[in-house]
Amino acid sequence: MIDLATESFDVCAFGGACWDLLSLVPRYPELDEKIQIEQLSMQGGGLAGTAAATVARLGGRVAIFSRIGDDSFGDSIRQSFEDEGVDTTWLAEIPGARSHFSLCIVDGVTGKRTILYDYGGKGTFGVDEIDWEALLDCRCLMSDSHHGDTSLTAVRRARDAGIPVVLDLEREKPLSTELLAAASHPVLPRRYALEASGCDSVEDAGRALLARGPEVVVITLGPDGATGFRGDQMIHQPAIPVAPVIDTTGAGDVFHGAFAYGVALGWDLGQNLRFSAAVAALKCRRLGGRAGIPTMDEVREYLP
Repeated sequence: MIDLATESFDVCAFGGACWDLLSLVPRYPELDEKIQIEQLSMQGGGLAGTAAATVARLGGRVAIFSRIGDDSFGDSIRQSFEDEGVDTTWLAEIPGARSHFSLCIVDGVTGKRTILYDYGGKGTFGVDEIDWEALLDCRCLMSDSHHGDTSLTAVRRARDAGIPVVLDLEREKPLSTELLAAASHPVLPRRYALEASGCDSVEDAGRALLARGPEVVVITLGPDGATGFRGDQMIHQPAIPVAPVIDTTGAGDVFHGAFAYGVALGWDLGQNLRFSAAVAALKCRRLGGRAGIPTMDEVREYLP
């Protein structure tokens, strides 16, 4: 068992990290139409990557375990982490490879986004490439499914060591069923939770997924907030209102990072849901997945 009193990190984030080019347009264009961009931004992205940046912005100790190419996007990804204070010791640079890149078009009317992405050529981690002692030197592991079999191994090893695992799954992928059963704290969007559980309601889906083995299941509901399940407990957290809503890009990833930090701090489910909802909502005030992530002082000021 890992001694959680002497860990080096609050959260270790294991998964994908990319570079985002974001454009805010007054409305989403029709096919074969030209439209002027209102705002343009380049910043770090990715599920695990943005979660890691969130923990750092909130004041937590966090390391990223991911892969990048040796291109200019890779340089920017690494620099963005280092600027936030994320430990990049285990951010592997692959010679001659392209980094993961995303092009995001944000609709100025709704704040919703369309994402076009390229995983690049940096590949995924094999089980033998991981510094397992370092990855498990944390109070909470946050993982997505980016590294396939190795992601599943990481989740299982963390659970075996007594480390809680916050899991980010957006949609059905190979090993999704196994990852859901292995993680202690899966946090899923409503559409995928209903699909994965085969249920028609959020309550039924949460209870069905909880029966598969996790300690906690959280289903995020976009503008309707989030609902958490633990044992016989079901807690609904309404969305935290903010204005204006500029861009929802990365809001889910930010929620995951905030929730993982709350788990690392030992917060109860209700407190953590409220905190994570506030952090994700405040992020939406600015363009991009990371620019609007609040500090802990900003969250405390916003929440009474």
